[in-house]
Amino acid sequence: MLTQLDGDVLTLLTQAEEQGDRPSKDELVALVAAALVGGTETTVHLICFAMHNLLRSPAALAEVRREPARRERHRGDAPSRQLRQAGIPRYALEDVRFRGARFRRGQRVMAVLRSALRDEAVYPRASAFDLRRGADTGIAFEGGAHYCMGVALARLEGRIAIETLLDRFPDMELAGPALFASHPSFREMTSLPVRLRPLNG
Repeated sequence: MLTQLDGDVLTLLTQAEEQGDRPSKDELVALVAAALVGGTETTVHLICFAMHNLLRSPAALAEVRREPARRERHRGDAPSRQLRQAGIPRYALEDVRFRGARFRRGQRVMAVLRSALRDEAVYPRASAFDLRRGADTGIAFEGGAHYCMGVALARLEGRIAIETLLDRFPDMELAGPALFASHPSFREMTSLPVRLRPLNG
């Protein structure tokens, strides 16, 4: 039983209220579960995908080493295209037409973000790893009511991890192919073999 309330995220969730409506016990359990998974697994894989992209792209890796400012940009591009779920169920809030298709209010829609992030009409060379595409052109952290509440922490963790790896192991290279597994929510990298040579030998 919770006896002491602090200013942490879980406490804020238990105290959340909108127009007098508070989440039920089941809703709180679902929110906490989503926060725990979203705050651990997804960040780990984002870091893995970012490093995998760099180690497969010698020119991009050299550019990131030469210009540290590029490190912020590369984390938001290809990782978001590779990590995203196959599809996320959503409901239309109003009648709308989109690219010739009509969606009625209340209709269930499966948003296939992995496909949307490769839309050549929006992202030229969408499947390519492009440092210049920038960190904010994708929807890796979604938006609106579904915007990731841990986005600032995820970006901070990613920045620290990637900068530390690049600085500590300047000669890091792939030692074999990455391995992937099926996951109900996102693409999961289970192994990223690398060869490390410390800066001091």
